[in-house]
Amino acid sequence: MKINTSSNHFLVKKSDLKDLLKIMKISLVLLFAFTFQMVAVNSYAQEAVIELNSNNLTIGQLINEIEKQTDYLVVYSSREVNTNQKVNIQKSSDKVSTYLDEAFTGTDIRYEFENNYIVLAKRADQNASEISNLLKSSQRQGVTVTGTIKDTDGWPIIGATVVDAGNLSHGTVSDYDGNFSISGLDENAVLQISYVGMKSQEITLNGRTSINIVMESDTELLDEIVVIGYGTLRKSDLTGAISSVDMNELGKRTTTNPAEALQGKVSGVNVQRAGGNAGSGVQIKIRGVKTFGNNNPLYIIDGFPGDIDNVNPQDIESMEILKDGAAAAIYGSIAANGVVLITTKSGKKGAPVVEFNSFLSHTEVSKSLELLNGPEYQQVHKLMYDNWNNYASDNNKVTLPPYVTNSYNVDTDWQDAMLRTGLAQNYMIAIRGGAENSNYSVSYNRLDEKGIFLGNEFRHDNARARLNLTKGIFNVDANIGFKYSNSNQPRYSLKEMYMLSPLVPIYDDSQPSGYGLTNSDGIPNNRNVMADHNFRDYSNKRFNTTSNVGITVNFTDWLNFRTGYSYRGEHERTMWHEPNYTADIRSRREYPYHEEYSGYWEEQIFDNVLSFNKKFDKHSLNAMVGNSITNEKMNWNSVAVEGKTLLYKVENGSLVTEETGAGFLDPNFSTIGAGAGGTYSGGGTNWNYKRASFFGRLNYNYSDKYLFQLTVRRDGSSKFGADSRWGTFPSVALGWRLTQEEFFPEDTFIDDLKLRASWGRLGNEISLGMYDFQALISTYNTKYQGYVKGNGENPWAGSIARSLENKSLKWETTDNRNIGVDFGMFGSKLTGALNYYHNETIDLLITKALPPSAGLNNPILNVGKMRNNGVEIELNWNDKIEEFNYGVGFNMSTINNEVIALADDNQVLYGEGLKYGTEHFPTQTRVGMPIGGFYLYKTDGLFQSEAEVASHVNSNGQLLQPDAFPGDIRFRDINGDGVIDDNDKEYSGSGIPKVEANMTLSADYKGFDMSILLSSAFGHKLYNGNKYFYEGMNSGSNFLKTTLDSWTPQNTNTSVPRAVYQDPNGNLKESDRFLENGDFVRMRQLQLGYSISDNLTEKLSVERLRFYISGENLFTVTSYSGIDPEFSRASVLNAGVDRHIYPFTRSYTVGVQLTF
Repeated sequence: MKINTSSNHFLVKKSDLKDLLKIMKISLVLLFAFTFQMVAVNSYAQEAVIELNSNNLTIGQLINEIEKQTDYLVVYSSREVNTNQKVNIQKSSDKVSTYLDEAFTGTDIRYEFENNYIVLAKRADQNASEISNLLKSSQRQGVTVTGTIKDTDGWPIIGATVVDAGNLSHGTVSDYDGNFSISGLDENAVLQISYVGMKSQEITLNGRTSINIVMESDTELLDEIVVIGYGTLRKSDLTGAISSVDMNELGKRTTTNPAEALQGKVSGVNVQRAGGNAGSGVQIKIRGVKTFGNNNPLYIIDGFPGDIDNVNPQDIESMEILKDGAAAAIYGSIAANGVVLITTKSGKKGAPVVEFNSFLSHTEVSKSLELLNGPEYQQVHKLMYDNWNNYASDNNKVTLPPYVTNSYNVDTDWQDAMLRTGLAQNYMIAIRGGAENSNYSVSYNRLDEKGIFLGNEFRHDNARARLNLTKGIFNVDANIGFKYSNSNQPRYSLKEMYMLSPLVPIYDDSQPSGYGLTNSDGIPNNRNVMADHNFRDYSNKRFNTTSNVGITVNFTDWLNFRTGYSYRGEHERTMWHEPNYTADIRSRREYPYHEEYSGYWEEQIFDNVLSFNKKFDKHSLNAMVGNSITNEKMNWNSVAVEGKTLLYKVENGSLVTEETGAGFLDPNFSTIGAGAGGTYSGGGTNWNYKRASFFGRLNYNYSDKYLFQLTVRRDGSSKFGADSRWGTFPSVALGWRLTQEEFFPEDTFIDDLKLRASWGRLGNEISLGMYDFQALISTYNTKYQGYVKGNGENPWAGSIARSLENKSLKWETTDNRNIGVDFGMFGSKLTGALNYYHNETIDLLITKALPPSAGLNNPILNVGKMRNNGVEIELNWNDKIEEFNYGVGFNMSTINNEVIALADDNQVLYGEGLKYGTEHFPTQTRVGMPIGGFYLYKTDGLFQSEAEVASHVNSNGQLLQPDAFPGDIRFRDINGDGVIDDNDKEYSGSGIPKVEANMTLSADYKGFDMSILLSSAFGHKLYNGNKYFYEGMNSGSNFLKTTLDSWTPQNTNTSVPRAVYQDPNGNLKESDRFLENGDFVRMRQLQLGYSISDNLTEKLSVERLRFYISGENLFTVTSYSGIDPEFSRASVLNAGVDRHIYPFTRSYTVGVQLTF
């Protein structure tokens, strides 16, 4: 039998359908043999013939093959039998007894066939027949101890060895239900429990007569089965860069989003949240940025594309990350950003097992902006006007507005008013079980989250069911899932909240809607965010449906055919309603407004796969061919109504129009129909997308030493024209297991050593619109691109194509190269992997700017090229000291990103403009530099006197900064042309970390457990956009408290420039003034848990009961002065630009995990 790291009951990977059939057969044979064939069994086992594909195995591997190819379990004491000892096998096919003779000849280990067991034990003076007393000795006189042995999922372990540590010949094995009984023990005896592929345990009785034992997988003893695209493969046979996620550690994160739980778990995988608001999204990048569009990986859930947000972490059985081209090429054109393979849990044979998990999280803002209070606000604003007037001409001097000099008894902290303590409640229940030919799993998860901002709430309900059935040569597996989510985000602007004057009260009964307004004393104009919060109504509801079914026909144990169908659908409904109210005297909501949006997206996939897996002596061949058809549809419609209409009348012989209220008997009626009589508007669209795919893969293994993989996939997509609709994506990989070679020394600390090399080509079409290759026709009745037909008496809007057809538009393609090594050392206590990767993406889809005179839209062309390379390291150490188990995990990755080509060498792609979207661009993408690099003016301190200003001249003696005065920033003339302009901007760094490192520490002792996750990133910069907005001191806004340290003649030892109205010197230019070091080290999680003792769980009739407390984002060490150094931006062109991101949270959680 093969042991699986996360499902150890039958010691088989649940997704491996062929092995599942064999397991059912074994179970039936065991039950029958125990009852009716006690004698015949011994003869069968000794005469049974098995086949081995290697002549150099370890004893552990030999035991695995015996259990896999026969119906017997091998029991032994791990203290007596060294499973890492090598065995030289003479024949590739022979009797079990012959192989056992070869393995143990010349040793003090003997074997005995006893019923359905092969018992291994050390014998010095005993006769061989006495070995069987290991089973019979449990009937001795003395204290009798009974118990049950199960795995971490609550399933019984059959054939686990239980022996008296003081007398290793005195023992027993667990039965079909995991139960055991052993007598003749001292009341303080120490029991030793062991099983192939499980971590051995020693338990002191201390007078107990009943114990329940939970055994954990020893993953490094296992010949683990790993899920790969459209199949499975032994981990030892892998040639690609694939990382398996520790699901026990992943399940400890207090989140319902598996993507967020991945933070810090795998090297080369960058996970960032968009903000600290409840329901915010998560972005994942595998090995850097490969395209200007979406860089999220492909998620495959139970064999079909899916949405990781729709899976609860507690429902996941295994997760693999496919990083390189060889691993991901089987998915071709949709895998350029990497692939995440997820297999959900299924049931196991036996009585139903119920799992219940729940946690309650208290969240608070980890850091917020420090803004001025009322008196400080007046102080800085007065300084701003005074500094202007000090140097302005008489005609340009300004009068101080009253709010600067008046006294106020109002001091509103708008952040404090809009922030609150958050609370999240999560409940998850699952029922799993099965019979001889079927198993099932049903789960339900409910999350209610109250965010840290008023109006921010998120809820989801997630139900999933999985069923597996076997009938003859047929196997059916089916999944169905439904998720409902309701996301309410803040209905006010963060920018307005930060800018709003503290001199404005929250409520004011004298104002039109009862809220304070900026309509007196010249207070700078902003919206009252509390009014927006209370009057506006918004909701976003999504209904996700996922279902798939697959039928596998097992023609033989080495040939099968699987056909499958998958359906996914998402229905989204959004509602926005505003009654007439006033939050800003200059921008009132004069009339009620109501808008509704409804969209439906669906995807259907048809898969057919033929798989071949057979051994021929020392040759092992695993091959598959298949095809896949994908069809997507999307349609959406929106309709809005505003409670007004246009009234036409004639005054003084002229036609006059004016607005007047209409519709909405009650302004709070939030339906479209309530606005009947008002002004309606609407929009909508629909599209279809199709993709056809043909693929194949060949894995060859010779003597467990030499590994070869060849993959090819050909995709055709409706996104492209006839000239380039099809793309071919091949890959090849090689592997060499050095430890299987004859020349490799046996007595060494290296247990496993494998070298890997691969090349693969992947495609990308995600960043391309559905019809970008076509000349789309548009209709406008505006000055911008308007086209009118008819004549003056009867005109109508015309239609015209503003872009050219491009039949040659083709796939972005990424060439992936990877060299790696996998290793296990010191009895597999230390395991790890080292990879070097080099990825180059060509034919990047980039918009080419045309001159306005062309009269055409800017076309999208395949003209760009980008490169990423780096190193990944993964190390894991697991060991125990008596009853103390501990583990240390470390992963690190480096990345070097460079843009090789754009539409032309001089093309510049700008990120977002922080000022109105059209000015102040911190990032530019240029050839030869990282994507979204910071191009900034260089500062050289502050002018301390007028003499310094006068001396800052060019070669002609002209002032470089003629509008500067003492306290302003001195900018450098980088190119020396005598003028400070855009040409003086210099590359100043990138928002992409060069190094990311994470460390996991875990330990458990007598029921107590602890885990710590530390994360860090180094070598990148962050542009503090909030500092640009709120340290400007040039206009009507609230500012950061750092402005209290602004330059004055009395405060010259500062880096903050003077406060000055209208900023004549341009102190707010995009410069390195706002650029900061982004390095950080963060304690991402600290969790402490306690599992109730066996005695108490037995009394409570439960299998497992664990309580835990957890802290997330407890502290961060960084020099960055912004809210948080770790955040994501929607566009890769804006990486590292910190602009109005919702503050992140610190959370404290209590939880319970129960299995019965």
